[in-house]
Amino acid sequence: MSQTGITPVTIVGAGPVGLMLANLLCVYGIPVVLIERNLDTVKAPRAVSIDDESLRSLQVAGLADRTRGICAMDYGSVYLGPDRRPFASVSPSTAEYGHPRRSAFAQPELEALLADSLRRYPHLTARFGHEVLALEQDDNGVVLDIAGPDGKRYQHRSRYVAACDGGRSPIRHMLDISMKGYTYEEKWLIIDLKGTRDNFRQTRVYCDPRRPGINLPGPNGTRRFEFMLLQGETDEEVTAAEFVSKLLRNHGPDDGIEIVRKQVYTFHARMVTEWKKGSVFLLGDAAHLTPPFAGQGLNSGLRDASNLAWKLAAVVRGQIAPSVLDSYGQERAEHAWQLIEMAIKLGRIMMPDTMTKARLIQAGFRALRLVPPVNDYITQMRYKPKPRFSQGFIVPDGGKLRTTQVGRMLAQPNIETEDRSTRRLDTILGTGFALIAFSQDPATAFEGLPELLFEDRLDLQRVCITPRYYNVFPAAPNAATVRDMNGDFERNCPGARDHWLLVRPDRYVMASIPRHSPQDTVQALSRLLQA
Repeated sequence: MSQTGITPVTIVGAGPVGLMLANLLCVYGIPVVLIERNLDTVKAPRAVSIDDESLRSLQVAGLADRTRGICAMDYGSVYLGPDRRPFASVSPSTAEYGHPRRSAFAQPELEALLADSLRRYPHLTARFGHEVLALEQDDNGVVLDIAGPDGKRYQHRSRYVAACDGGRSPIRHMLDISMKGYTYEEKWLIIDLKGTRDNFRQTRVYCDPRRPGINLPGPNGTRRFEFMLLQGETDEEVTAAEFVSKLLRNHGPDDGIEIVRKQVYTFHARMVTEWKKGSVFLLGDAAHLTPPFAGQGLNSGLRDASNLAWKLAAVVRGQIAPSVLDSYGQERAEHAWQLIEMAIKLGRIMMPDTMTKARLIQAGFRALRLVPPVNDYITQMRYKPKPRFSQGFIVPDGGKLRTTQVGRMLAQPNIETEDRSTRRLDTILGTGFALIAFSQDPATAFEGLPELLFEDRLDLQRVCITPRYYNVFPAAPNAATVRDMNGDFERNCPGARDHWLLVRPDRYVMASIPRHSPQDTVQALSRLLQA
């Protein structure tokens, strides 16, 4: 059996998560081998919802604008009772992270975009039609036993392996890693249409015990329906042409539109007990299975890729010790499970099992609309757990989890640069670590900061953000200055004037260095960032 040379990172699975991870690693300059058992990316519709955090990760990869071009941007949801009258709506208008909080896309188009983007990188090797049959680990990394398209087997050695190989994940089984959680008893019928006669661009959620369902508009005039199967109904029965036609007639004007796919699914709420074993990491559906009621399954997988990519890159380049990789599961498990729990709660609203429960839910939400702060909490989608870490590769500042900036994703405002152009903040932060000062005097913005022994090793980018009502003057040497155009940075980062914020490549705040006494935090950072 032939054996290839060692690769820094090998990705198994060329779905959206594997392709995203490959793009990020390539942006960071890391050689990657991508293994996919299928001969091409998916062609059938799958995931349909993308959020602001995912678009921000795609922005780091230089793909946000191209992705927005294949999305139906910025839409919400209307919840309907059995009488088809709306009793609640979700229509977020904020863009704290620089992108709409919820948009629609087609997974085949996104995968094709991500795969095409990889053609730019000579240090990326894609092997479609290759399947991993077994793996072994030793002190030097991982040896994969792979079969090529012709059936011939070879060994491939890699320092690290990222398993993005789906919900049934052969690699997860090879590692003997179990999953916790449960599987829904109810099955759902998914119907994807090639077009639509319905020009309503919000999602309709039918909270009707007689037949819970969802009606989702998609990009390019497409539409998806999801209906819960009732007790006693079979897969064959609900996918029959007349049955599907009747469902469509009862839920809008789209009966007769060409059907791209109709399939019965079972939903899961499950997560792995281990996110990493040795030098192998689990990402996406291989690590967690999320009910679709919140549209967070794919988005959680893209968060996995964003979290792991820069850590692998920093270790491969020798910038940070390999111990940083242990923080991957620490940081991702908490937030991934919070989103699974949110989806479960939304499912309870969508699937009342009696008419009495449905009416009580409706009455409750209609009453809440009379309380502006609560109504705003619902309509602005503030119930969605914000990305924040209580533990991991961060330097805690002792603040409360709800208020501290440490471990939270940094806001991304629109900023004005020294040449008076308008951009999003991340275009200035670059793809690496950044140190942010919020000050009306850029020339003195970093005065009093102790020497950062890790600054050159991390190629740290210094950025001074001036308040909204101050012009952009040149900053201290080796720093950029931008203006908080609409006051969004100051609004979302209270206390920023009193601290320097060290931001990781995935845009999470790693440390908040107090101006009045910075030494202890800087020393803690030096210990954590040792190579």
